[in-house]
Amino acid sequence: MTVVSTLVRSNVAIITLDSPPINMGNSLLRRHLLAALELVANMSDVRAVVLASGRAHFYAGSDIKEFENAIEAPQLPTVIAALEALPCPVVAALTGFVLGGGLEVALGCDARISDSTAVLGLPEVTLGILPGAGGTVRLPRLVGVAAAIDLISSGRHITAREALGMGLVDSIVPAEALLDSAISTARTMASKRRTLDLVPPIDPPDLIERAVERASGRGRARPNITRAVELTIGSLTRDSTEALALERQAFNELRSGTEAINLRYLFFATRAAAKGLRTTATAAKLSHIGIAGAGTMGSSIAQVCRTAGFAVTLFDSNPEVLDRAMTSLAQDHSDVKNNGTITMTLNVQDLATADLIIDAVFEDMQVKKDLLGLLETVVSSTVVLASNTSYLNLDEISQSLRYPERLAGFHFFNPAEKNPLVEVIRTRFTNDATASTLADLIRKLGKTGVPARVGEGFIGNRIYTDYRAQAEFLVEEGATPQDVDAAMVDLGLPIGVFAVSDMSGLDIAWARRKRLSSSRNPLERYVTIADSLCEQGHLGTKTGEGWYTYPDGAKRGIPSENTAKVIAESRAAQCITPRFFTSAEIQQRIISSMLVGAAEVLASGVAQRASDIDVVMTAGFAFPKALGGPIRFAAAQSPTWLMEGLAAAYQSCPLIFALARPATTGVMPPEVVALLAAVGSPLS
Repeated sequence: MTVVSTLVRSNVAIITLDSPPINMGNSLLRRHLLAALELVANMSDVRAVVLASGRAHFYAGSDIKEFENAIEAPQLPTVIAALEALPCPVVAALTGFVLGGGLEVALGCDARISDSTAVLGLPEVTLGILPGAGGTVRLPRLVGVAAAIDLISSGRHITAREALGMGLVDSIVPAEALLDSAISTARTMASKRRTLDLVPPIDPPDLIERAVERASGRGRARPNITRAVELTIGSLTRDSTEALALERQAFNELRSGTEAINLRYLFFATRAAAKGLRTTATAAKLSHIGIAGAGTMGSSIAQVCRTAGFAVTLFDSNPEVLDRAMTSLAQDHSDVKNNGTITMTLNVQDLATADLIIDAVFEDMQVKKDLLGLLETVVSSTVVLASNTSYLNLDEISQSLRYPERLAGFHFFNPAEKNPLVEVIRTRFTNDATASTLADLIRKLGKTGVPARVGEGFIGNRIYTDYRAQAEFLVEEGATPQDVDAAMVDLGLPIGVFAVSDMSGLDIAWARRKRLSSSRNPLERYVTIADSLCEQGHLGTKTGEGWYTYPDGAKRGIPSENTAKVIAESRAAQCITPRFFTSAEIQQRIISSMLVGAAEVLASGVAQRASDIDVVMTAGFAFPKALGGPIRFAAAQSPTWLMEGLAAAYQSCPLIFALARPATTGVMPPEVVALLAAVGSPLS
């Protein structure tokens, strides 16, 4: 296969990258590119070189699968060194993705011409590593230390326009003129202009200091980010050869570390989840999204759809709710990429022309049934109906529809405009066309989609319920809410379960508990502390008091004397003598409880893959990605740790954690063995 071709036009050698499908940096592409550079280096009549792409993307970054083992020669630094060693100027013609190693290749050229489609970035930090082919050395010489720190530590993608503004590209030209412009630029360059030889822009010290502070706040100053910042700053005072060697050493050390391995696991797990959403059926073409329900979640979903460029019609029968949504959306200053629009209406008939409708009304079975039944009288039989429900039985809802095959769950997580996760729930009736349409919508919204089947709480809320239940058991047995939250923050979560409850409102979970009260087993352990707080009107931050108290509207809570009193009363009523829990014990009990829930979710078929569960918990619930997710984390623990944790979970509530019973006799539950084996386990 010819993945790199060379053509000489009037003393300009045009080297074209053409490796399907997206010019991904792998050993094949590197080998052919190096051969082309060596060929051109020996052409005495060549006065300039243009590095171009025969595909939609210039160079879409490295093949991450190569990071699992020793990287085959030639490695990228060798290729870039050969690029810089050419005796004549080299101009990169940038289009589409110019990411990771692709941007480092472009930095190895003497000039960079771009079309408007180019997207540039160094996303390596999102994989627990750092740029390893000169990014921390060449980038600050071109754009300055502060801008380089920002790009490298954030891993963000930037447009060609932003790249031009910071000096990363030299000019932007129409796509049809890109190659000719690059050739013209190459011909007019009198000599080489190696990035390594440039005198970097002088940034004011306070600008660099602010960039370092922002970087330190990203990912709670993960080791790879800290190291990337140090290398970026230090590269300007070191010999470039030494700086490049230190960068490569750091790259290789981090690449083989546990954090990077876990992040690669999540990268591929996310791709597997997305693949699990797709079917062979043709997706419907979507341009107009209808949303029924203009409350907090409905207006948030409307914002997401508008930002993605859709025309949105937001319906609600309550004028006051619609007015609040209008005010909220008017304050949205997010980048509306494709000039999407929102039309608000009190008339459900205005949804008739929508290509897809998302139900975002109150979480009540009859309310949902009534709305979806009404929508069936408004829209054609082929329009997809997507229900944003957190817990309700979608099979039951579907049975009341004339066309149940066009309904599926489409569960956004709060806040929808920030939280990347959407669970796509197929009912017993959902057809492939509906599934394909929702998979396509997920992609266009830029969300992380995970397939699920019908089950109480689906994947995320089902497992989070076990997390919250165990946290409450620990409090009833002697821990304080702040003990539990601190232990999980120490594990890497940004916030603990009780602080989250206060933020979301204790009344939300209370409503669900009341809905399920008639079906609850009277022998099941039930902690009444949260109910007591709700009965007192202490619903969290919105009332100034919940698990914590928030004096004078403070955002961060402090220990509440009232909550401590309620907890003491609950313990006394249960004849519980409180005991002290270490942070490690709290973590072990909670992770083991989540493991039981996850095993049940996988065994029941609600989740397709064990890795889907880790994607849900990291993307939707902020479980630390560096640990790979709760299943991946548990799989890395010893059999003794797992057995002890599962036994303790079972003993805390035999009915809720019944699956863990074998662990009390020294036998690992087979469902847990299967779950852990799927992600790599000491038991497998």
